[in-house]
Formats: sequence, C-alpha cells, structure tokens
Amino acid sequence: MLVRLAVVFAAAHRPLFLAGVLNFALLMIWWTVTLFDIYIWPIGIASGEGPASLLHAPVMLFLMVPSFFFGFLLTVFPRWIGYPDLDQQQYVPIGSAFIIASVVAWTALVGGNNNLLAIGLCIAGLGWLTALWHMIALLTAERRDGKGPTWHGWSAFAALCFGLAGLGFSVKFLLTLDAQAYQIASSLGTFGFLLPIFFTVAHRMIPFFAGNVVKDYVVWRPYWLLALLWVFLMAHLVMQICGYNDLQFVSAAALFTLTATMLWRWWPRQQAPGLFMVLIWGFAWAPIGFALIATVSFAEFAGFGFGLGKAPVHALYIGMAGSLVIAMVTRVTLGHSGRPLAMNRLSWLAFSGIQLSAIARIVAGVRGEHGHWFVLAGGVWILLVTPWTVRQARIYLTKRADGKAG
Repeated sequence: MLVRLAVVFAAAHRPLFLAGVLNFALLMIWWTVTLFDIYIWPIGIASGEGPASLLHAPVMLFLMVPSFFFGFLLTVFPRWIGYPDLDQQQYVPIGSAFIIASVVAWTALVGGNNNLLAIGLCIAGLGWLTALWHMIALLTAERRDGKGPTWHGWSAFAALCFGLAGLGFSVKFLLTLDAQAYQIASSLGTFGFLLPIFFTVAHRMIPFFAGNVVKDYVVWRPYWLLALLWVFLMAHLVMQICGYNDLQFVSAAALFTLTATMLWRWWPRQQAPGLFMVLIWGFAWAPIGFALIATVSFAEFAGFGFGLGKAPVHALYIGMAGSLVIAMVTRVTLGHSGRPLAMNRLSWLAFSGIQLSAIARIVAGVRGEHGHWFVLAGGVWILLVTPWTVRQARIYLTKRADGKAG
C-alpha cells in the first residue's frame, strides 16, 4: 500500500489527475442514473435534501474540473515562470485534499446529503487555497527577481481566484438552497473560472505544441488577444449575474469572433498528428457555443422566442471542455509516464464519445430540454469515455514505463 501511495504522489499531476479521471467517470454515472430516475423510471436515487438536478453543476465545476486544472498547472506553472518544480511537501496536500473531497462528495451524492457535499467542497477548497498560495509565491518571486511578468501565470491565477469564489457560493447554495447563490456560483464557475483557464492554457500551449509538430508553422499568440478575452468574459459574467440576458449577444458575439479567429490562425496548414488535432477540434466548440449563446440572446432582445434551453452553454461544457480535457490529459499523461506521444484507440474512443455526448445534449435543448436525450448524452459518455478513464487511472497507479522518476 505504501509503495502504491509513493507512486501516486511521485509527481504533482498524478494524484490530481487520478481524482479527475475518477470523477470524470463516477460523477457522470451518478448524474446519468439521476437523470434516468427523473425522466424515465423512478428508482429513488434523485431523492434528497434538495433538487438533485441542481447538484451536478457544483461538483463538476468545483471538484472534477479543478482536479485537472491543478494537475496541469502545478506541473507547468513553475516552468512558465522559470523556477524549479514544486516538491512533494508542496503538492501532496493539494492532491490529497482533492482525493478526500472526491470520496466525501461521492458518499454525499449517493446518500442525498447536501451538508456532507458542502463539506466535500470545503475540503477541495482547502487544497485550492494551498495551490493559490504556492502560485502567488512564484509570481511574487518573479517580480522580486526582476523577471516577467508571466501574463499566462497571472491570468490562470486570476481565474482560479474567481473559481474559489464560485466554490464559496456553491457551498452557500448547498447549505441554504439559495437560488441566487446557485446562479452566481454557476456564472463565476463558467465565465470567471472554466473558460478563462481553458483560453489561457490554449493561448499558451496550442501554438507551442503546433510549433513542435507542424512543418513551417507560424506561432501566433498575441497578449492583446488574451486581454480581450478577459474583457468580454467579464462583461458577459456581469450581464449574466445582473440578469441582462437580452444583452449578452454583444459579449457572446465578440467572444465568437475572438475564438473563431484563434481557431483559424491556429489551424495547421500542413499535416499534423492526431494528438495535436484533437486540441484544435476540441477548441472548435468554443465559437460554436458562443454563436449559440449570441443567437438565443439576440432573439430575446428582438422580442421573438428562440429557445435552446441550456444547449449553448453545454456546447462549451461538454464539447469544448470535455474535448480539451481528453486532449490535454492524454498528452500530459503520456509524456510524463514515458510513453509515446500518440492517440491510442481508447483515447480516440473517448474523444468521439465526448463529441456524440455534446451533440445529444444540444439536441435535448433544441427539443425543449427533452429528458430522454439527457440520458442518451450521459449514456454515450459512460460507454465510450469510461474505458479511457480506467486506463488513465492505471497509469497514475504504476511507475513510469521508461523507469525514470516522476
């Protein structure tokens, strides 16, 4: 047992990615069974202290997603700034917090206990705070040493602060069932946390990866682009929290233009390996999602009905975020386990499953949030993505294939 724990905590990404992939499978299994209970056949799983349909956003936004984010950022953040990797004393408490929080959350979800789920999120919050402490220490050291600033580092740090605030509002919702707290948490989690992190990492890493694998590739990642993304994400966040849904088409149209431009400039003009192309194809969901948001908002502004339910934001949640998780986690895991950098069958299966699940969720919105399509989206995810999560988990529980440390 001690040997296995030593392997899990041999590198910063291992415990956090382990928690992330387990949540990637187990939370979706719980959610799909819950949807089945609500829309197809009551089996009692959806009963609890509050509406079970409102629980999946907090656990996925503030438990599953940050596990992947911290697993990646704690690995690359020091390197971005030019400092040594974090040591075990720094990252073990963070990984441990997210693993413990996940176990508590699974118990709470199965038992329908909102208070216990709030405790689970608070445990994750402790790991979150610890990670922010180490990150700000690196950023201030950079300033003290007369280097930088590393704008990608500051951008990621700012987004993580928004995310921690969203986690706090989620805890308030779980303890009080305050609908306003739920709305603020979801808005902060989406437009202040999830999207800024993905855009920051994409802005930094996609051109870098492309420059290494695509012949004659011209790297394009201007800082003004990152700044504009923040401006319009914040504008969208404020409008959403303040209830100006009919004006969101302005910020959504701007974000569509920016992400579509990024996609066009980053798309390789020469042959590229599959491990890079999944990043591009996954990012393609970003302009699709913003186009849908802009369309719905403009229809509301113009005074005619055009309902898509929550399909537009799920194009971002499932389509973009899900695809990029598969792409980035596969790349980091292979590279840091001494394995060849190439998509394998299970990775392709999982990536395909995410695309099909996103399409099914959008169809559900088009059809008036039809519950059967919800269940189909979840079922496809479970069937096609779970084998990938099992393989990833096995890698985190075993030593590097090349015999090196880490």
